[in-house]
Amino acid sequence: MSPDQSIYQQYQHDTEVVASWLATTAQAFGWSSPLGEPSTGKTATKPSGRLKGKERKKAKEAQLRFDELPELPGPSKPKYILAIRDLVPLAEHIVKASNAADIRVPHSFSLALRRGIWVRRSFAERLEHASHHFDPKSDARHSFFINTLEKVRKKLEPLLSVDAFNLSTLKDAVPNVGTHSDTRGLSSLFKVLDVYEPFAGYKTAPDVVVPAPNGLKYTVEAEVDSQFEALFAMTALIDDLSGLRIEIAGLWTRYETGEVDIAAVSVATNTAIELARSFELDINPFMQSNGGSSTFHTKYFYDISHAFGIDAEAKQTPNDDYNFAAYDIADTLLINTLINIIGFVRANPLGKMPSYNGSYGWYDEASVQPTESGRQKYNRLKPALLELLSDLPLISDRPSPVEDQLMLGMMTTLTTANQERKKTPDVPIWFSFAAQVYLDTLKIVKIGKGWDDMQTVMYNCIASVDDLETSCPERKEVLKVLDLWTKKFDPIAVMQNALGRPYIHFTFFRRHFMHCGLAVHYIRTVFHQQGVVFASVPGIVLGTTQLYHALQQEKCLNHVWTDLDRLRSMQGDSTFFVGEPPSSFEGYFNNFCLTIGSSITDWAQNKRGKKVEVSKENKPSMRSLGLTSELIANRISPSGDRRPLPVEVVEDWIQKAGIVQTATVNNKQIKYPLLHNLAHAVAMEIENLSFDYFSLHNLCRVLLLRLQTEEEKITGPGLTKKYMSQGEHSLAFVVGFVFSTAAGKKDILATMESSTRLLEVAAETVNQWLLEKNGEAITYAYKFYLKDE
Repeated sequence: MSPDQSIYQQYQHDTEVVASWLATTAQAFGWSSPLGEPSTGKTATKPSGRLKGKERKKAKEAQLRFDELPELPGPSKPKYILAIRDLVPLAEHIVKASNAADIRVPHSFSLALRRGIWVRRSFAERLEHASHHFDPKSDARHSFFINTLEKVRKKLEPLLSVDAFNLSTLKDAVPNVGTHSDTRGLSSLFKVLDVYEPFAGYKTAPDVVVPAPNGLKYTVEAEVDSQFEALFAMTALIDDLSGLRIEIAGLWTRYETGEVDIAAVSVATNTAIELARSFELDINPFMQSNGGSSTFHTKYFYDISHAFGIDAEAKQTPNDDYNFAAYDIADTLLINTLINIIGFVRANPLGKMPSYNGSYGWYDEASVQPTESGRQKYNRLKPALLELLSDLPLISDRPSPVEDQLMLGMMTTLTTANQERKKTPDVPIWFSFAAQVYLDTLKIVKIGKGWDDMQTVMYNCIASVDDLETSCPERKEVLKVLDLWTKKFDPIAVMQNALGRPYIHFTFFRRHFMHCGLAVHYIRTVFHQQGVVFASVPGIVLGTTQLYHALQQEKCLNHVWTDLDRLRSMQGDSTFFVGEPPSSFEGYFNNFCLTIGSSITDWAQNKRGKKVEVSKENKPSMRSLGLTSELIANRISPSGDRRPLPVEVVEDWIQKAGIVQTATVNNKQIKYPLLHNLAHAVAMEIENLSFDYFSLHNLCRVLLLRLQTEEEKITGPGLTKKYMSQGEHSLAFVVGFVFSTAAGKKDILATMESSTRLLEVAAETVNQWLLEKNGEAITYAYKFYLKDE
């Protein structure tokens, strides 16, 4: 599932298209009566349970109130709300006005109207079979709305071609809609929603232009108290989540086979759960008007099971959680995880040390998955989920660089339950979805694989910064991120063992692949950010790159510096040169002075022993290259943005990474799956994020120290001391000596027999350096890392 909007948002969009065209067209042709009440532009939601003081801190700020921050970029909400009773008069006014004016009804309007009628009527018919509680005739609001839409269609028929409102053409536009012999079941309900799938129905029509959401000013009053709307919204959400679940499983399968990096898959998975949270926000008012999300979710499950002839409440044994004959239905509707989360929250309220005592057994990591009954599947995975749930509050209560959606869901649910004190705690559907995705990955990925990959990344980062001075701020920042995971012991295991639980160290990380992948993503991002700062400040890498360029231009080198070529390719010439890269001795020297922040006069002999001064103003620095990765890293941090995530923001992340999101197939424009695009965007930046700026700086430093030694054999030891004012921070000046003498600045070294002598020494030194394979050390280490991973 990768539409621009969720199914329910598309469903609402149809209503907005109809309301907006009727209102704006009627007003354009003389309608003068007031229309619509102003909309707040916000979706009605229950309070998120944000706590104060110590309680707020203890809850880890699990969920910000949605009304405290402005919305992220996305479609704007309609500004005015029309009463349903206004629609028919508006249509009548438009028809009367057409007697004196040529009014054309856009095809997009007629299709939105007929789709709205057909979907509402078809879904209601199937609900009669699927739910023993639903009677379309008793839902007066739904009946009134659909009758109103049909009256609007009837009124506007004179303005349209004969078959413009032929509902059968809509049904024909969607393959197999309504052709199933079993019209009672879950698949029949979902099949009605196929008209909202991308590029189905009206989206394939070449002459249809669907109005953008931002162009719609009107909508119709919400049917929050409508049972039909609640059931439709729930079915639409489950259909969306089922599509996301399939897409996620495909990505983890590719990770298991080594096709995709763990960070890319984890970011896509975590983002899918965030989208689920955003989708649920749209239908939350319906959940709350029907007893809360958990109550309505459970009732929905019982109704759907009844449609299949199964009484889900008729337990086969007293200790069963439900009738396991309905296991597959429960799996699709996310009931298996809902039941266990409710039980855990009841037994472990906020403030209590969470624990699971093994009363339902322990998850067997080595177990194979033969053909199992529903009961066997449920009993095998139940302990895995309960063990995870007992870990989540503990990991949330410790300083951690990342907060995944399972951690957020656990703390949100505990916080809400603590405030509301309901007999049945409200569990967000998106949290049940997140928990089910966790269980799905246990079936796909080998236990421990994600933890192994995470450790490989961690220890490679440690190896790069460990030899730096302990006072180095960039070193501190990198190690601070790694501190939680690099200890010899697992603090969660210590706490769980103290409670008498037979907990193996690092179980949480060995099983929770998504958390490991998010940690890998965050580590790489910080490693890159700090590495760029570290390598930029002293100018050592800058000077070395300019020296390498000059030696190449003068054809003095017999070898290539693979790592430096790669750096220049990634960063671009503007990082190292002012204007076009120079090609003359004078150009090398002038460019060096401009980029290092010194004046040409600083190198004159009449400075009388004064040291060369540098200015940091306008000094170029290396760029951070993983923009998409940085945006995501900021969001997954514990202090990250917790506002609902629109699809548009995810598409913006993908676009910033330069990923093409569409393709033309059979002369039709199609979109690639959103999560696959996002995983691709993250994967595209991994090589840049993993480049070891720390090691490159150290390699360049060693080379310049060697070059300084060789220069002093000619100039004597006093020269570099005379001009270098800040120790190793002035080490780049050894490159300046090469360029200044080559440019004929005789006043610097009046006794030197040749102005190019230092350039020749530099060429000899760099050639020997490259002959020793130092020029590909980082590339080799990265290849070794990939092989090890």
